[in-house]
Amino acid sequence: MSESTVDPASYYNNGMSWEEFLAAAGDNAGRMETFFDEFDFDEDTLAFFNGRTPLQVLAIAEPWCPDVVQNVAVIARISDEVPGMELSIVTRDGNPELMNEYLTGDKRRIPVIAFFDMTFRELGRWAGRCASADEWIFGEVAPDRSFDGFDEEKLRAFHEEYDRRFRDTYVRETIAEWQRLLSDEDM
Repeated sequence: MSESTVDPASYYNNGMSWEEFLAAAGDNAGRMETFFDEFDFDEDTLAFFNGRTPLQVLAIAEPWCPDVVQNVAVIARISDEVPGMELSIVTRDGNPELMNEYLTGDKRRIPVIAFFDMTFRELGRWAGRCASADEWIFGEVAPDRSFDGFDEEKLRAFHEEYDRRFRDTYVRETIAEWQRLLSDEDM
């Protein structure tokens, strides 16, 4: 992981809470609340994150992004249930200098979920969606990495199937990816 040239603490300290992000989310607020409310973590997940606190989580997000709708809702729910795990959300478009520190290759992929200890030493960063979701989307749904040829009906069907897969499988795979990031023995 490269050294950051920006101070993540200032972004974290000036970011939005989950509630503030929801209030500004417009049309997707209801979907985000549904993912937040539906996520039912198991005791192992709770124990894992409890064992890593205190933990500060910085999310870079935009409410129009389907991956944000799902993944930020889940990290918000975990943060809500784990004492000592605090979430702060900043927008990608409003913070380009921070987003430049969290590029995926040359892409401004969101959400970014960055985990820090209390001194803002970065413990891990994650962006976009879990690996198996990427494999499905770019292997079967949009191999050319474009949704330009999708009409409204085909796009709606894709989102419904993606939401179903997220609830059934991808949410657990995403959490497992976050846990691998935080399983470093140096913590």
